[in-house]
Amino acid sequence: MLEIVKPRVLKPGDAIGVIAPSSPTFEPGYLESTLAWLGKLGLKYKLGKNTFRSYSSYAGSDEARLEDLHEAFADTTLGAVLPLRGGAGASRLLLKLDYGLVAANPKIICGFSDITALLLAVHQKTGLVTFHGPTLNLMYESAYTHAYWLKALMKTQPIGLITEPEESDKEQGDVWGASYPSRMVINPGRASGRLTGGCLTLIRGLMGTPFEIDTKDRLVFIEDVDEEPHAMDRMLTQLVLAGKFKEARGIIIGDCSGCRPGGSKRNSLSLNHALEEVLRERLSKLDIPVVYGFKIGHTADKITLPIGVEASLYASDQSGLRGFRTGQSAVRLKIEEGALCDKAAPSKK
Repeated sequence: MLEIVKPRVLKPGDAIGVIAPSSPTFEPGYLESTLAWLGKLGLKYKLGKNTFRSYSSYAGSDEARLEDLHEAFADTTLGAVLPLRGGAGASRLLLKLDYGLVAANPKIICGFSDITALLLAVHQKTGLVTFHGPTLNLMYESAYTHAYWLKALMKTQPIGLITEPEESDKEQGDVWGASYPSRMVINPGRASGRLTGGCLTLIRGLMGTPFEIDTKDRLVFIEDVDEEPHAMDRMLTQLVLAGKFKEARGIIIGDCSGCRPGGSKRNSLSLNHALEEVLRERLSKLDIPVVYGFKIGHTADKITLPIGVEASLYASDQSGLRGFRTGQSAVRLKIEEGALCDKAAPSKK
């Protein structure tokens, strides 16, 4: 059984390692605002020496990006390793990543999208709790996002009940002119287990590798962006065929921004189901709770979820209307366990 290791909580005065293990930052000027936000929180920083390099769509060669990642974990003056953004390239680092070094120097690592590959690999190889949340340049994207980032990375208490954004904080609707969805129950039920998950595209990309997601007895969260429903269907079907959802305790699906027919701007098949119908067809027959619509990943409002801690999920749909929001559905996700400690200890693995 995997031994869970909790990193030390971030405190004012701590320094963080700023690195780019995937793609380079869009514009270096954005980094100034990000570093200013860190200053407001009383945090210092150290930039990886290869942070601003560029190689194809990556922030430098695999060797350069891996060097920054290793140096950040080895640096005993740093309390966290925070990627600037996702993009592409993190999976290319997994075979050569020194998991022994990471286990001996447990630190916070937080990100989403392409960073999913690092979060899952590090957690499954070392037991270290990792954090699926905004990359560093997005941690202040909205008040809701920032509040959950602070709860997750700068508090030792459990995050607790996950609330919805206030009406005034909600982001604008998608291409259909509406905000989708609002915690829709795909399959009712009650479950608890340790959290795991991330971006569906990255999860699918790790299938058949040594870093394939372990869903056994887990609450699994997934999300994606700008994928047509038929593409989501293809990825979900692969996980169904692999038995990944059969092993899970429950499934939490994010907002999946842009995952509507035509949402990718690439194509819209004439018989393309809405994502809700894909989810119902693929997942409603599972004997576990399945919910859709949490603010995870590729949305301006996003929660930070600690991978590896205990959480509980409750989903009840008494409307009988299968998806029509009548106020009769109830969905609750609660992070029951603290993800951080006051003083981290090296893994015994």
